[in-house]
Order: sequence, then C-alpha cells, then structure tokens
Amino acid sequence: MTAAPSHNFRKHLPPLGPARRIVPAWTGERGAALVELALILPIALLVLFGIAQFGLALNSASDETHVANEVARYATVNQNPASSGSLQEWGKTQIDSKALTGEKVCIAFPNGKELGNAVEVTVKGTINWIPILKLKASTTSVEGKAVMRLEAKSTLAAGCST
Repeated sequence: MTAAPSHNFRKHLPPLGPARRIVPAWTGERGAALVELALILPIALLVLFGIAQFGLALNSASDETHVANEVARYATVNQNPASSGSLQEWGKTQIDSKALTGEKVCIAFPNGKELGNAVEVTVKGTINWIPILKLKASTTSVEGKAVMRLEAKSTLAAGCST
C-alpha cells in the first residue's frame, strides 16, 4: 500500500461552494495597457512633432545662410544670374524651404559700392511652429546673413525683394 502525498494540491485552487469569493470584473489588470497608451501617446506624438519641426527650422536657417552666401558672391563680382529681375528676386527664388513664409532678400552696401568695400546680404523668413493653428505667437523669425568684400565696382541696386 502506498502512502498518500503529504502536500495538499487543493490549496492552489479557488475554494468550492459558498466559500468562494465573488470578484468584480473591473478589479483585474485587463485593459491597463490601453489606458497607459492613451495617456502616453499624446505626449510621445507631441515630442515627435516637436523634433520634426525643430529639424525643419534648422534646415531653413541653413538654407537661408546658403542663399545669402550665394547672393553675396554674385554681388561681389557684380553679376546677376537672373535672366530678368533683380538679384534680390533671383535670390528669393533660390530659397527652397517650404517651412518658411514671408521670405525677404536684402542687399546693402554700408560703405559704398567701391572696390574692397563690404556687401551685406540678409535673408529673412518666418517659421510657424504650429502650422495648423496659424498663431502669431507660435512664429519665429529666421535669418541668414553673409558679408563679403566687393571684387568689382558694383552696379547692382541695394534694397530688399518684395
């Protein structure tokens, strides 16, 4: 004859009969992940959107500086690559950032147009951080600037693009 096992397998099972406790369905952890996702997702999307907008702003600033350098170089050698129109208008067409609005290209000769004097080119635009809302408070002015010395006497007109 074999001896009965000394441990009780029944202790791991819920009680039987009227001693069984009724547990409401909402006390479990089922669905907790969905609630956590609903709390975290808006914050994560806001951070992701902010990173993307910041990258666009940096790209726009770099683009404006590049255009200012290019326009300043043409101004130093007294050339206009545009078939018609001013150098400022041509420079405005070279800005390829869709994140900017109100772009303006300005050329100035602070010490005159003589050989060796400086030419200053400034490219300005505005970036809207929350483009859906179109609020004035959510805009930032972005500027690129270049200063070079004239290598030829300039006949170009100083001023800003329209």
